[in-house]
Amino acid sequence: MTAMDDRPACAALEVDDLRVRYGELLAVDGASLRVAPGQAVALIGETSSGKSSLALGVARLLAPSAAVTGRVAIAGCDASAMSGREFRSRRAGLLGYIAQDAMAALNPVRPVGKQIGELFRVHRGMSGQQATAQAVRELARVRIDRPELVARRYPHQLSGGMRQRVMIAMAVALSPPLLIADESTTALDVSTQAEILALLGVLKAETGAGILWITHDMGVVAELADWVAVMYAGRIVEQGPVHAIFDHPGHPYTAGLLRTRRDLRTGRPGTPLFQIPGAPPAPSAQRTGCAFAPRCPRSSAVCADQAPALEPVAGGRLVACHHPVPPGDGHQAADQAEEVRS
Repeated sequence: MTAMDDRPACAALEVDDLRVRYGELLAVDGASLRVAPGQAVALIGETSSGKSSLALGVARLLAPSAAVTGRVAIAGCDASAMSGREFRSRRAGLLGYIAQDAMAALNPVRPVGKQIGELFRVHRGMSGQQATAQAVRELARVRIDRPELVARRYPHQLSGGMRQRVMIAMAVALSPPLLIADESTTALDVSTQAEILALLGVLKAETGAGILWITHDMGVVAELADWVAVMYAGRIVEQGPVHAIFDHPGHPYTAGLLRTRRDLRTGRPGTPLFQIPGAPPAPSAQRTGCAFAPRCPRSSAVCADQAPALEPVAGGRLVACHHPVPPGDGHQAADQAEEVRS
């Protein structure tokens, strides 16, 4: 039994041994993850760690040339066993995808109300008039003022925050059990980001949907997440409750990410910021042992030879490390956790 087995049996999302390959490039290497109903799981890691590839693989939004293997189940439906046509016909009812760049994701030549209304015409059999009225209600649901007016506007006529709210309205329109947010607040200013995070928190409570949040912003993680999964070089190297991860990071990579954030917020002017030495391995690199070993201050010979398994440790966490960081030894972990939360 693992720490994750204590959570509800009916999962919004279950990912088991997922691999995503682009030709010779292995972007996701055997990732397993669970999102419970009403739970927000943050998937964090550096750029090119495999976060977005995992999310796009779950949503089956990758190019046909990408090879995806493993099992994906959404609200008990084995999505990986569905044909492409069947999944496309059911996708909007199974998951809502909130992209980072709403301007690129929305159709630039159709009013946003028409784009939302199309979901109800196709999946609920509504007439055009009924669908338009429902689209207005969905815009109001995501706290957009004067939704009747906004429904008639085109994406370029809206602010970045308004476009992101439209994306959220489309994502939750058919009440899917799972929402995937891929760096959805990265391009927004701080105040708008806070509004979007608060909105998603309200919608999560109202709908009971599980949320998979892809991010590299530890402040966002502290604000929204209940559970954290840390990716490195395509693998999940640590996961657990957000408070446990922040207070006692078990993987040296997680501890490094938190220390980087702490120094950025509290470092003295003129003092060099902490950075994890080295660089992640290329996705095309041959993988033996722990991918983080060349950058890790705790590595030994076994790390270079044997890839560590994701094993339960104290605090309800799972850590893939031969030499996990002892509690309280993660560079003043409790202090840095408080700084991140603030």
